[in-house]
Amino acid sequence: MLIPAFTFKLPSQISTSLITIGKYDGKHSSLTVGTSAGKVLIHNPHEHATSNEGEESNHQLKTLNINKEITALSAGALHPEKNYDVILVGTQTNLFAYDVEQNADVFYKDVPDGINALIFGCVQSIEEPLAVVGGNCSIQGFDHQGVEKFWSVTGDNVSTLAFCDATGDGNSELLVGSDDYAIRIFQQVRYILRFLHS
Repeated sequence: MLIPAFTFKLPSQISTSLITIGKYDGKHSSLTVGTSAGKVLIHNPHEHATSNEGEESNHQLKTLNINKEITALSAGALHPEKNYDVILVGTQTNLFAYDVEQNADVFYKDVPDGINALIFGCVQSIEEPLAVVGGNCSIQGFDHQGVEKFWSVTGDNVSTLAFCDATGDGNSELLVGSDDYAIRIFQQVRYILRFLHS
């Protein structure tokens, strides 16, 4: 039988798939969700306070007001010289990176192709981690300063992104799902594109 580690109620409805976990202080995991009201809610269970009924209070819940519809959410150690995560927030036209520990914006980037999916990791021969964005028929990768380091096209609108060692060579490939019922695999080092139609 599973026993809840903590319980609390959110002030807004969570949007589909907009949930991630980040270590914003470099040590403790924090639950992060995007809401239908254009907000990002950050909760740290290790710092929780309890109410008289034994349920967790929302007192420690942090809120970021994006004031736009959130389309994607991720977290990762984007800066190669810092050992803590930042929040990556995608909207229909922008990518926003926020440093929770420093309570500061990292960068704000216009993305005209839109953001349907967002993931954090290393792409191809680029050694530094990137915020990888899937939009309307395109994939882009941005570094910790918001500089575009990677760009490629896809056959249709990107619906999902994942990193996986699909070829069994010990290196992670970028898997891209799109609206044309295809999965594309972008391999490391060389620009090779494969199509696996369903």
